[in-house]
Amino acid sequence: MSADPEIEEGILAFELGLSEGGDEGSDFRTQNDPSAPLQRSNITERKGAIDIRCTGADVIHGYLKDGEGPATLIIYEFQFDPRKKARRIATVDIEFVFGSNDGAEPEVLKISPKGRMTLVPTTQTETITKGGSANAGGNAFGAELGGSWQWEKAISRETKNATTIVGSIDLKGRNFGASNAASWTLLENEAVKTGVPAHFRTAVLLSRKDDEEFYSTFKIRAQVDLVSRFTRLFGSTPKDDPILYDPTLPPTNKLREYDVGSLGDIDLQELSVVSFTNNGN
Repeated sequence: MSADPEIEEGILAFELGLSEGGDEGSDFRTQNDPSAPLQRSNITERKGAIDIRCTGADVIHGYLKDGEGPATLIIYEFQFDPRKKARRIATVDIEFVFGSNDGAEPEVLKISPKGRMTLVPTTQTETITKGGSANAGGNAFGAELGGSWQWEKAISRETKNATTIVGSIDLKGRNFGASNAASWTLLENEAVKTGVPAHFRTAVLLSRKDDEEFYSTFKIRAQVDLVSRFTRLFGSTPKDDPILYDPTLPPTNKLREYDVGSLGDIDLQELSVVSFTNNGN
């Protein structure tokens, strides 16, 4: 993958850890604490004219149903905060890929949001006018008759736009076996250009075959308005460390209490959040 930003239709694309240059604080690489490397809550953080953060809100190890079938529920929280006027993020692509060095690879069973959802739809009416001129006269006995006339045709059409979120369960790094990845794409309403939601919470339910430690890698790619000049916001830094998970650790229970014996019965939609305001949670 090229380290150069990709410019497309007035929008600048960048991937965290791959852009050149950097504001103060942009060269921050999120690493695992050597004294406590497991299940870090600060997954990534980039600061500049637009701040981007991802935290692990909750990690719950348990079982799918009635104490059988090892499983893990992970809640991720994202914040997209403009610090300067006229800065906005037009699109965001998020991806988590799960794996294991010593045990069996976890399978992604459920995620939320999943599929395509739209928010704050808007409708606009556009009128297109086409016109021209023609000679309405003729020649009779050497005399010019008539003159020119103008014609116009007005076409009205209604266009609909909305903020869109798409979530999917994916297979990454191989073309066989169970799904091992989860991804989301956030798209702004192109008509009003208000940017993507400021606060986004997702949930992932994993099925495990054992209690061995496992990990996830994280990647986020964003397209921003050129005014933000993201070539200066995010430094050319190494990728963040993988997030390490230990199924023997107790549930974090930061957001709520969970039934660890039947994680498969939890409605993941109740855990996911999409908001255009960020209350600092």
